[in-house]
Amino acid sequence: MRKDSPRCKAMSPLWWGLLFGCLGCGILPATWAQFPRVCMTVGSLVSKECCPPLGTELANICGSREGRGQCTEVQADTRPWSGRYVLRNQDDREQWPRKFFNRTCRCTGNFAGYNCGDCKFGWTGSNCDRKKPPVVRKNIHSLTPQETEQFLGALALAKNTTHPDYVITTQHWLGLLGPDRTQPRIANCSIYDYFVWLHYYSVRDTLLGPGRPYKAADFSHRGPAFVTWHRYHLLLLERDLQRLTGNESLALPYWNFATGRNECDVCTDQLFGAARQDDPTLISQNSRFSSWEIVCDSLDDYNRRVTLCNGTYEGLLRRNQVGRNNEKLPTLEDIQDCLSLNKFDSPPFFQNSSFSFRNALEGFDKADGTLDSQVVSLHNLVHSFLNGTNALPHSAANDPVFVVLHSFTDALFDEWMKRFKPSADAWPQEQAPIGHNQMYNMVPFFPPVTNVELFLTADQLGYSYDIDLTVKETRGWTTILLMVIGVLMLLAGLFVLLVFLQYRRLRKGYTPLMETHLSNKRYVEEA
Repeated sequence: MRKDSPRCKAMSPLWWGLLFGCLGCGILPATWAQFPRVCMTVGSLVSKECCPPLGTELANICGSREGRGQCTEVQADTRPWSGRYVLRNQDDREQWPRKFFNRTCRCTGNFAGYNCGDCKFGWTGSNCDRKKPPVVRKNIHSLTPQETEQFLGALALAKNTTHPDYVITTQHWLGLLGPDRTQPRIANCSIYDYFVWLHYYSVRDTLLGPGRPYKAADFSHRGPAFVTWHRYHLLLLERDLQRLTGNESLALPYWNFATGRNECDVCTDQLFGAARQDDPTLISQNSRFSSWEIVCDSLDDYNRRVTLCNGTYEGLLRRNQVGRNNEKLPTLEDIQDCLSLNKFDSPPFFQNSSFSFRNALEGFDKADGTLDSQVVSLHNLVHSFLNGTNALPHSAANDPVFVVLHSFTDALFDEWMKRFKPSADAWPQEQAPIGHNQMYNMVPFFPPVTNVELFLTADQLGYSYDIDLTVKETRGWTTILLMVIGVLMLLAGLFVLLVFLQYRRLRKGYTPLMETHLSNKRYVEEA
């Protein structure tokens, strides 16, 4: 049963009044995703231009009078893609975001944001010219009680706070203005539910008509963009939590899931909630997450009605421990094997790529190229292990464990980047699945940001990981022991060989040298 959320609802006349009041005061801050509330007007959508002024001066479009940026044509990747998506001009995510806006602010230097009023990740200052002290992402089990409460409390606050900067679209681009083209189909949403919506939108089906979903596109999985898309996704949430709490050093912790166990050690009431006694698929009532309701879960319903997730709540968060089928989490050896792969990705840049770091990290069967391929390891295995809401991509981000799971996945990506220092050319420029080419604008982030812009080490983006993933030198004694055993086996083999040869000599009538009776005759004498 779906119900309206007080945090995700259609824009009412009161909201429009507040919106224009804010515009008059010039207090709308920068945003980073789909779409800035200030641009979701009939005029902006008809003109397909999102170039708001910075501050109160209307002529200061994109901060142009301060040298921050200019309103320019959106550049979208036009190189050929591969894979199962063979349609053209049918999905509003093609050539993102040109179905909605073809002119946006292009910021200069380290300036960023929809009106160039912000700084790129890792930079600060009025001119965005000072490196920001990096935030440090730690193992969630190493946090102090105060740090744990700050993080979990920030998530709870984000779940119950309407995002101040952006809205979600509830219809695809052809129906966005409504039947009379006077009322944009948009809704307000909480900060955390918007984080969920972004993930849903990147994986949703293409809507071709009632009951006619086209399931061939995934803009954040099954291809190279898996690592950069989720990296940017986390950065957006981390920044939102920092601003929400006023704590610029707040960092998303990670969950090192490489335990090899068959239990979730973050699924406790002190962290993300244990299982309820009366219904193990629900979260314990002793956890702050027991009352969390989920959004964007009814994919079949959206497809039937040819509509998008509108942020209404659709039931409680679930983790299905009963359905785990004795699965175990990945091991440290699995991690090291993945990190040993020196090639970022390989053709066809899909879920059946072989000897691909990206595909091994994502966790697909390398030998199976079908979309129904069974998950096998690492990232995919952990989602499968958690089960319930976490088991399906369109709903997985509803579970806050998603945050720490992907933070660790990003830590592995960062470790690989530091080890192999790949150039941008390691990323395919073309023939990856739609959304995964090097210069494709990641869907549905706004303003546009390409995959390759996030193909960096974490320190270049203003954060780092407190983690040691180097190969431990713990095999020295094992190596020596194996060498000794090898030498002993070689000596034993030689001994057996000598005994065998001696046995053959005796069988042929040879007399051992030590038993020979020497003659006293001279060499020249006859016997």
